[in-house]
Amino acid sequence: MSNKNFAVEKQNIIDLFKQKKFSKISKISPKIRSLFEDQADIVKIIVMSDLNSKNFSKAENLLIKALIYNNSAEFNYILGNTLKIQDKNDEAIIAYKKSLELNENFSEAYNNLANVQKKIERFDDALLNYKNAIRSKEDNIEAYYNLANLFKSLKNYDEAIKNYKNVIKLNPNFSDAYNNIGTIYSILGKFNDAREFYLKSIKINKFFAEPYKNYVQLSKIDQKDEVFEILKEIVKKKDLDEEQKEVFFYSISKIYFDVGDDDLAFKYLNLANKLKLTKYDYSFNKEKKEFKKIKEFFSQKKIINLKNFKKNKITPIFILGMPRSGTSLIEQIISNHSEVHGAGELDLLPITVKNSDWKNSNDFEETLQKVRKNYLEKISLLSNKNYITDKLPGNFKRIGFILNAIPDSKIIHLERNPMAICWSNYKSNFNSTGMAFTLNQEFTAMYYLLYRDLMKFWKEKYSEKIINVNYESFVENFEEEIKKLFDQLNLKWEKQLYDFHKNERPVETASLIQVRSKIYKKSSEQWKNYKKHLKAMTDILSLNNVEY
Repeated sequence: MSNKNFAVEKQNIIDLFKQKKFSKISKISPKIRSLFEDQADIVKIIVMSDLNSKNFSKAENLLIKALIYNNSAEFNYILGNTLKIQDKNDEAIIAYKKSLELNENFSEAYNNLANVQKKIERFDDALLNYKNAIRSKEDNIEAYYNLANLFKSLKNYDEAIKNYKNVIKLNPNFSDAYNNIGTIYSILGKFNDAREFYLKSIKINKFFAEPYKNYVQLSKIDQKDEVFEILKEIVKKKDLDEEQKEVFFYSISKIYFDVGDDDLAFKYLNLANKLKLTKYDYSFNKEKKEFKKIKEFFSQKKIINLKNFKKNKITPIFILGMPRSGTSLIEQIISNHSEVHGAGELDLLPITVKNSDWKNSNDFEETLQKVRKNYLEKISLLSNKNYITDKLPGNFKRIGFILNAIPDSKIIHLERNPMAICWSNYKSNFNSTGMAFTLNQEFTAMYYLLYRDLMKFWKEKYSEKIINVNYESFVENFEEEIKKLFDQLNLKWEKQLYDFHKNERPVETASLIQVRSKIYKKSSEQWKNYKKHLKAMTDILSLNNVEY
């Protein structure tokens, strides 16, 4: 190509970039791309256009070729970012490290390296490199924020708060940081402090939905609350972001319940759930098939007497049942015992079971050995106490695995009034695809039927291995039932167990308010106030002879 034509092509790319015609740039031929491999400024334009157009492999290939001519810290950094987007984590780490070899003070490279390390759970490395990012650039607000988020996920709340406050020092209008501090204070039971930070977040950015959701859950809101006034204006807007809109609707729905306007409360609750359901590729038939497979599989299995199982020093206590059945309350009580560590909602068992490929395994005993080993090794890192609670309600689907792989564990199954459960699930704003069934009244009721049927199966098969706790009986006859429960767990009675609401352990579930309050005996009857709005649920339960 002549110099003149080369210059024309170059100018054409620059002009397209100025016009933000990224897709056109990304579509230029391999021949044209090859002309500019040694032109750093044009390479950057083409790569940025590729990334904007989500042509990641094109960007990667050009960068690799360009590095032959320009092995710079910047190009290695951009390559790292390109690989990171594609989940090529190991390769991204190599690229970032190469970038840092060429420029040891490249703060952004440290930060993004740490992001990848956090993603693959190399937390110590991630912590080190977030700190390196800050050391290299003291005002790297993104690194401070990421460091705070990592400390929060590791439950090091003091360090998390400290670093969120560092973010706020650098940017007093960083609303996410205020909201996250509020979230930590909520987890720790410091509700007044939490409320203060949620309110600050709202006042900085009234269109940031998350702090509204958090704020309204902390207490009953009255008509005069300034947050209520703000929300009433926001929900009238036609141009709200769809994702934010659902959260605003949930939040104002909660307030309308608080002030006694049930019709408006259900209007916004129904709208929020409908919006949220459209985000998920949810199929109730898939749900039914999963339950059927579990029953079919374990119908053929007996509890295996695994003599080769090494006795474990820690006894897991699985607390399970339908979500919103009282599992958080029971864990709060049990974890108040001196020998028990309350671990909260662990995803260890579902992940371990999923990774065992149990459906295709030819050797069930070998699969169980792997499940046991992987699970017990991980929970042993959580505490040196003799008992650890694993309060994931959905583990009711995995009772067969628990009793076969970890037969020395304890299982507590919570039962509660069916409508109390269904109503509480429908009104809760869960952020999990696994809870998509709660976004529709019919799905919620039908899921309850699947749960009831599976629990009947487990009880017939393993009745003597499951401790059943009826929520209503438990709260009505608290002193009697609590002693009975600890007898069944073979744990000695301790006088502080009555004062479970004074337990200062962090609580991250939707029940974080309830478990820090004294027993409320009438909670299972609340749904009756809204009976006319819940007909879809009651009809399905009645048709299937479920008493409520």
